[in-house]
Amino acid sequence: MNHKTVLVLLFAVVLNAAVFVLLWQLDAFIHGNLYNYGLIFSYEWAAGAWHYNLSCWTFIIGATAFAAFAVVPHYIFSREIEPSRFSVSASFLLPALALVYEGLSIFFLNQIDFIVRNSLFDFGIPSSFDWSVTYEPIISAIYGLMTISLVALIIPTVKATGIIEIEIVNESE
Repeated sequence: MNHKTVLVLLFAVVLNAAVFVLLWQLDAFIHGNLYNYGLIFSYEWAAGAWHYNLSCWTFIIGATAFAAFAVVPHYIFSREIEPSRFSVSASFLLPALALVYEGLSIFFLNQIDFIVRNSLFDFGIPSSFDWSVTYEPIISAIYGLMTISLVALIIPTVKATGIIEIEIVNESE
């Protein structure tokens, strides 16, 4: 029995849980702290930021849910000598959906980042090291964690297809 793909899925869930915290901090920074640096509220930039933020949240929650639900068929798949058709299908479909949702959440995060880096200068935010010293570590950490989660989700997706044999081994073996 090899339950290491289950651990990979749980790893992706934990990474996305950390992303939840960072996304909350990012939203608080954009819609709170940036006003201290001269940002002037306007629906022109805020409507897009709200839309992309909601979309990012929707897809990261979806990716996390699909990855969490994928644990069950992957656990069953790893225990069965001759996996059932349902087990094989669910073992592929759920992490594949998580992979797509993770990619879409990265896309919407990129849209938020584009607004902050390019559009907010027209609304009073100066190009300043002062606010970017807080913004950059948050956005970079989110990008990094989401990318690692995206790559991790490839493993159970590909493993379930059986096209390529992926074996996760310990160094001591």
